[in-house]
Amino acid sequence: MFWKKFKAHVIQLPRPFAFPFFACSILLGSLLAGSINLNAWIGLIAGLLITSGGHAFNSFLDYAWTGLDKGTPEERSAEKGYTGGQNLIASGVVSVRETALNGLAWYALSIIPIVFLGIRTGWLILVPWLLGLLMTVWYSKAKFNWTHELALGVAVGPVAMLLGMYAVSPNPPWVDGLIVSVPVSIILSFAGLAFDEWEDAEANLKKGVKSLAYMVWKYSDLSSNEQDRQRGVKSTNTLLWYLSTWILFVVAYHVFLIATGYLHPLSGLAFISIPGAIACMVFLPADFKKVGKIFAIVAAFYPILLLIGEIIAR
Repeated sequence: MFWKKFKAHVIQLPRPFAFPFFACSILLGSLLAGSINLNAWIGLIAGLLITSGGHAFNSFLDYAWTGLDKGTPEERSAEKGYTGGQNLIASGVVSVRETALNGLAWYALSIIPIVFLGIRTGWLILVPWLLGLLMTVWYSKAKFNWTHELALGVAVGPVAMLLGMYAVSPNPPWVDGLIVSVPVSIILSFAGLAFDEWEDAEANLKKGVKSLAYMVWKYSDLSSNEQDRQRGVKSTNTLLWYLSTWILFVVAYHVFLIATGYLHPLSGLAFISIPGAIACMVFLPADFKKVGKIFAIVAAFYPILLLIGEIIAR
C-alpha cells in the first residue's frame, strides 16, 4: 500500500507525460529572451512544479467539483496508461484530501525558485507564476463552457513561454514569445485533447461537458464493424481527420515562423516527428490504447526536436 501511495503522489498525480511540452516551452522562452543559463533551469524547475501541482489539483477538482471522475467505471473518466492520474480517488488509492494537499504542496514548492528568480531577475516573474496557478481552475471548469482547449493551450503555450522568458530577462520580447508559443500549444491542446478525451467522451457528455474535443466523439459515426456497431462503438475516422487537420496547421505555422525569422530553419528538426504521428494515426483504429501510448511519445518529440534545433542554431 505504501508503494501505491508513493507512486500516486510522486508519479501519477503530477502526470509527467506532459512535462516535455511544458519544459520545451519554458526553455524555448528563455532561449528567445537571452540564453538557457542557470536562471532558465531554475525557471524550468518552477514550471514543472507548477505543472505537477496543476495536474494533481485537477484530479481533485474533477472529482470533488465537476464530478467527472466520480461514479462507476462506466460513469467516470477513463483510465489512460500514458497519464495515470485519473480515478486514483475513485479507486481508493488516495483520498480527496490527500489529492488536494498533493497539489498544494507542489504549488508551495514552486515558491522557492520563483522567489529566487524574482530577486535575481525581477518580480514580473510573479505574473506567469500566478497565471500558472490559476490555469487549473479555469481548465477544470472550461470543459463545461467551450474554452477547454483554450485553457490548456494558454497554459502550455503563452504562460509557460513567458515564465521561461521572465526567468532570464526583466524585459523580454514577450510578443515574440506569444507568437512562437502557438505550435506547441496547438499540439497539446486543440489536437491532443480530442485524442485524450476520446475514451472519456461518452461518460462526460452525460454530465454536461462542452468542448470541441468532446464534439469530435459526439458527431462521429458508429464503427463499420458490425459487432462494435451493436455495442455503440464510434468510428475513429472523424478523430483522425481532426488530428490530421491540426497537424497540417502546425506544420504550416511552423514554416511561417521560419520564413519570418521567428525560428531558425534548424527548428525544422521537429518535422521528423510528423511521419511517426501519421503512422500512429494509421494504426490507431486497430488498438487505441496501445497505439495511443506511442502516439503520446511521438507527439512529445515535436517540441523536443524544435528546441534542440534552436539550441544548435544559436
